[in-house]
Amino acid sequence: MSERQTRSGRHLQPSRNKKLDKLLNVLIGVVVVLIIITATYVFKWQDDADQAVKEEPVQEEQSGDDEKEVEKEPTDEEKEDLAVEEDKPSEEESEPETSQEEQGTAEESASDNPIVEKVITNKNWQPTPTTQTGQHVSSYDDTSVDWAEKVATVSTVTGIDQSNMIIWRMQNNGGPNSSIATVSTNDKSQMYRVSMEWVDNEGWKPVKLEQLNTLEGAY
Repeated sequence: MSERQTRSGRHLQPSRNKKLDKLLNVLIGVVVVLIIITATYVFKWQDDADQAVKEEPVQEEQSGDDEKEVEKEPTDEEKEDLAVEEDKPSEEESEPETSQEEQGTAEESASDNPIVEKVITNKNWQPTPTTQTGQHVSSYDDTSVDWAEKVATVSTVTGIDQSNMIIWRMQNNGGPNSSIATVSTNDKSQMYRVSMEWVDNEGWKPVKLEQLNTLEGAY
């Protein structure tokens, strides 16, 4: 081998080494960049996962609060209000049907008659509307319109339904336009004597209601 060739070979060896060093440096740089990118991605993924874990309990806690609100027990005050509402009667039940003796201003007084427990009068009593026209004639025929209107007047002032009423006696009370009736419930737990007067073009009007102790001697 000549001296020239030996020198040329010596010059080529360092050049190749330099190229290899540069290539290695480039590869190392690429690897470092890839490591940084990978680490950044891993850290970001880990942060997202941690954030998701933190948010889950909050949602569960909020859900629990909602359930507690729905199932919340009423306070003592609310329970009392509910009890009052339950005990309060409906419109149909709150005002039972009342007789004329309970309407307006009724006045009660004692009686000298031992069979009479008390005497009731009321200025607000009104005549039972009549269907009769022309000259009125008091009738004690139990099939007549006048009789039916007398019975209706007695039922209204005593509060006794006609289906639960026994008419012991209906008679003239001293004049053609005055009448008196002695009645009771079917079981005789309520006993009354009703005095009424005829009002022209209006009908029979109750004027006195006697609550009786007994039916003996009442008619």
